[in-house]
Amino acid sequence: MPFPSDATPEAAVPAATDAAGTGLPTVDALMDEQPPADGDAAPPHYRLPQAAVPPNIMLQAAVARLVEQKERIDLLAREGLLDGLFPAEWSAMPGNELRAFVASVVPFASDSVRGETVAARAPLKYLLGQSHRWGKADVAEPRSLGAFLASDERAGAGAADAAEVMLLGPLGLGWAQVGRSRVGFLRAMGVESLAARVTALPYPAPEQLALYHVTVAGVAQVWCVLDSRRLRALSAPSLTVPLLTAYGVAAPQAWPAQWPDPVEVEAEIGLARAGNGAHEVDLVRLVDKIQRSRAGEAWSSASLMQLHTWVPRWRFFLTSFIGLPAALLLIAALALPGRVEAAAVAVALGFAGGAIAALAAPWIYARRKFLS
Repeated sequence: MPFPSDATPEAAVPAATDAAGTGLPTVDALMDEQPPADGDAAPPHYRLPQAAVPPNIMLQAAVARLVEQKERIDLLAREGLLDGLFPAEWSAMPGNELRAFVASVVPFASDSVRGETVAARAPLKYLLGQSHRWGKADVAEPRSLGAFLASDERAGAGAADAAEVMLLGPLGLGWAQVGRSRVGFLRAMGVESLAARVTALPYPAPEQLALYHVTVAGVAQVWCVLDSRRLRALSAPSLTVPLLTAYGVAAPQAWPAQWPDPVEVEAEIGLARAGNGAHEVDLVRLVDKIQRSRAGEAWSSASLMQLHTWVPRWRFFLTSFIGLPAALLLIAALALPGRVEAAAVAVALGFAGGAIAALAAPWIYARRKFLS
């Protein structure tokens, strides 16, 4: 590019200015082949407001640490060092690994009920991303791409490469719904916030949540219970417990004696994991199920008509109810040649009455669960 004799390359292309007077970086500053200028460069100015986070210092520190831990997990996963070590649900949904991570680490976090969506800048130190696919080292021109992805225009509806963020307002924790891989990249570039369409999500209050430590079959676990009813087993307690305790949830306590036995709860958790729904247990329904199961084990007098699991032995039936009456009729005909008709009627009535009594009379004992 030719330059006037009295101008330097830096002065050849003056900084552009938008309508609001916001200074944009020069073209040379965006060219990755140019060395960075000496001294501290002025940080870029953005027009979008910052997404609000709770003013709880301990909670902010816990959220920031969780984000750092997720970043390290992504790096190790990219190198193949965590194969078979992290919970299976984190990789059970290809393309939705980040959402699965949030669901297992932040119990009862859901995006099914959404609040207002606004264009804002989400602080990257409190934002979960997914960095195991690509990073700064995989980009040919990281500075130009970083400026593009960090600009306010990425928060516009329908904009090219727009980003979407889900923000759990009470926790101050967010995760990228669209643009997951750029989160770690922008952090590596020294950017502090991400422009995105930010959707506010609710989260239960601390007093609604409770943590319990249990030991089932020699394995220590931590369970989280919502409203003394909905239970979820924590896949990674070392990540979840510090976050929830900083949020205000009490530290893990012993399992209440009046609640279902942990062995029975663990069996129900296994059934929930085998299904397609949320991996949680409804403790109220479990108590009712246990009571009905125990009542079904009780013995009770019943008739054959009340059993729904029995199968007739047809050979015995034909022998008893057809062969035996026929033999008796034959004997009666030989013994009482003049009164065959009366004997036949008596035998038929006797066997009919016996059959009805055998079927209808409560002469047997069976467990209640086998009764119709």
